[in-house]
Amino acid sequence: MKPVFRIFYKSFVKPFYRENAATFVFVFTLFFFIIGTVDGAGLFRYHYGLIKALLSIKPFFAAALVLWTLYARKCAVFISQHLQQPAYQFMTIFKNRSWYSRYSLFFFTNFILLLPMTFYILLVITEGVFLHLYPATFIVILFITALCLLLPAWHVWLLEHPERKVFLLHTRLTDKLPGTAFRYAAILIRSVFKTQKLAWTGVKLYTCTFLYFVLKNNETGQDDLRFTFLLFSFGVLANGVFINRLRRYEDQYLSFYRGLPVRLTERFLVYAGCCMVLLMPDLVLLQLLSPVFISHSNAVAFGLYAVSAPLLLVSISFIKQMALRHFIKILLLLFFAGYALMMTAGMLSVSLLFILLAIPLFAAAYYRSEPSAS
Repeated sequence: MKPVFRIFYKSFVKPFYRENAATFVFVFTLFFFIIGTVDGAGLFRYHYGLIKALLSIKPFFAAALVLWTLYARKCAVFISQHLQQPAYQFMTIFKNRSWYSRYSLFFFTNFILLLPMTFYILLVITEGVFLHLYPATFIVILFITALCLLLPAWHVWLLEHPERKVFLLHTRLTDKLPGTAFRYAAILIRSVFKTQKLAWTGVKLYTCTFLYFVLKNNETGQDDLRFTFLLFSFGVLANGVFINRLRRYEDQYLSFYRGLPVRLTERFLVYAGCCMVLLMPDLVLLQLLSPVFISHSNAVAFGLYAVSAPLLLVSISFIKQMALRHFIKILLLLFFAGYALMMTAGMLSVSLLFILLAIPLFAAAYYRSEPSAS
């Protein structure tokens, strides 16, 4: 079994984790390093309270199930799409093995791909039993059991029927939008949601959850808003990962757009619109929370920062397209610079500075930029 499984490991497991390494590093850092303390509680008590809320609050529990389902779908589609690629036609030799043998190979492959999710689900089940929250715990057990049993069976069936296409949802919004710029913006947004929907959902859950609970429990004092800005700015700048992927996709597949007769102002507005769509949940939540939990002026300042920071990252990406590991350094630099400026001059000044930097940088670098080979 070991030599045979090594083929599956090199064909599916290594490519999957290589492709999603940056997302896993970000999520792990977010959950176990960035959020070290919450209201004076340590890391253990933080996750204890998080899991307790997950199992006790129905909307939170439903959101977690949706997020886990999206990750499981990502794993299933990854294997399914590779099975249908010409380079993977050699996998048909495994049809000669017994159904049990094929099922076992795909079972262990799927189990390894699901490990990041399974690890946390085991913590959820353990705490659910400890807290005697049996109905929600039973649903979680049933959920992970069904995934582990059904996904291998699906892939065995797909191996036996290679002519069947994988069902994927493709939006046709670009065919209905008027104007070249609107269609181009829709293509960019679709490229992010198609490949990074799980990471985007996780970032939005983090930002919106912490923004809601921190603002709801504060007393609208200056120190509280500074702490809120610290958490919020980290979630906003995390969208830089999507900006980097969007720009790399654009340079690889959409380079023809630069030759189209579109004004530079309209091109800049396209990227501004993309940033607003990526941050739409954050902007809507700020609107819902004001003026009860946050004043209108502070909500506007937070909203302007949410749009201006990613827009500045877009402009910087045109100066030099860079690998994600180098782009993260820019994210951290903007994070600390923005927080330092907020402490001295206020939140609104950070947004205005970022916008005033983004516009001339974009105008100067757009037509001069060239795709990077890194």
